[in-house]
Amino acid sequence: MIVANAQGWAAEWTGAIIAILLGGAIISAACRHRLPRGWAWVAFVFLLSAAGAMASARFRTLTTTPTQYVAWLCALLCLFWSVVSAAVASMRRQHSGGPAVPRPAFISLGRLAAVLFGVATTSIQSIVLVMRMIYVGVDIVHGYPWEYVRDYGFGPSGLGSLVLLFLSCAIGLASSGARHLATVQLWTTVLLTFWACLLYPPFQMNASGAFERTTSTLLLLASLSMVLAGAVLIQGWFAYQSRSDAEPPTVSRNETPGFTASCGVLAIVIIVLTCYHLLVPVRIMWGGFRGSTLSVFVSATVAAGGGFLLLARSWSDNLADAALGLASLSLCALAMLAVPSLPASLSERYPMMFNAMIVGLTLATGVWTWLSCVRSPALDEGEPYTTAVQLIPHAQRFAFLSAALALVAGALMTYWPRMHSISGMDHSLGRITAGFAAHLFLVLVMLWCSRRLRRLTYHLLTVLAVVSMAGFMIVRMAPFASQLG
Repeated sequence: MIVANAQGWAAEWTGAIIAILLGGAIISAACRHRLPRGWAWVAFVFLLSAAGAMASARFRTLTTTPTQYVAWLCALLCLFWSVVSAAVASMRRQHSGGPAVPRPAFISLGRLAAVLFGVATTSIQSIVLVMRMIYVGVDIVHGYPWEYVRDYGFGPSGLGSLVLLFLSCAIGLASSGARHLATVQLWTTVLLTFWACLLYPPFQMNASGAFERTTSTLLLLASLSMVLAGAVLIQGWFAYQSRSDAEPPTVSRNETPGFTASCGVLAIVIIVLTCYHLLVPVRIMWGGFRGSTLSVFVSATVAAGGGFLLLARSWSDNLADAALGLASLSLCALAMLAVPSLPASLSERYPMMFNAMIVGLTLATGVWTWLSCVRSPALDEGEPYTTAVQLIPHAQRFAFLSAALALVAGALMTYWPRMHSISGMDHSLGRITAGFAAHLFLVLVMLWCSRRLRRLTYHLLTVLAVVSMAGFMIVRMAPFASQLG
């Protein structure tokens, strides 16, 4: 009885407060000519937003956490003020006959309110998403789901607020034409992609009762690659539409602020995910380990292509390094497609994976060395540098880095049978032949690079490659020492 009376009193007081707030908003709009400039619209926006927040409290369910309720409310208010500001701006342009008329204070305040509510939603959901990423990382390190997971507000309901935020950004970009909102739209899409992919648990129980990895992180890698490439293509299309006929295709007067740097950061995230899936492969329903490697190869190739395409329009040293890194990893994944799906045990697969990594990274070393040695005729004619010419110093660094990583993979493959936790000797005739061939390919490519570049570091890498090849043969021949003696 007491609870019912309290709920009735709360409902009555809530209705009264909403009516007071709406009345105050109407009075503020009516008295806009008598109050100081701008203050009437500030009061109108504040009171109307408060009335909407009070009204939405009646529709809150018990299953909605307080953080997600606040995020959803702020996202809804962000969408509301974006739509109102866009509608008022559109009507004002149609009434005046052109967009050159100064914007009224109400439009500016409406867009400011949309920005503030959008920032609030982004802050809340970013914190919740970081918590989810930490828990996923803990599960991956442990190899099984952690049982002490707290309720921190992560769930499918969070997608609704992010979708509202995405729509608000799109409306604001279309109505105001502010180019920096394109970068905000990119990061909103990234948040939405992370949230949707991490809803899928990283581990699940199979028929035998053991936990096995799922394709959630692989799906995240593929989705982020498509987001990066799609964002670059869309931004390029808008840049082409805004370019005048007298300008060359590479000139863009409307460069999006922060877009290139954001793509560079996103490419680094894709590099981390690519390295993880190359080193810790996951079996998928179609194709097993090869299907997973094929997905990694396609994702890295698409992301690298998007990075190189963006470099042609807006040069960035960081993005150039990220694009070359993705291209190197894509060649590594291409070589790993030759690794058979059996045996399924990682202790037996890792030597074959290291062997394929040596081939892929050696191929990347040769490609970047060739690119760094190509001299463009534009340099001799005094013309401006092209994108390929600007990539030359970065290609030289990545040629050295790829060769060093190939040597690391060779050292791991050489020492693998000597590890105490590994029972297999990896000394079959096929494995010895494949490992020797990969090392020989590395030595030949390093000799060619040393001759072309004429640097001491490459000579040292060549010597280390010969030592690694000799060590591989010695370790593999150790089981036959008694028979040979």
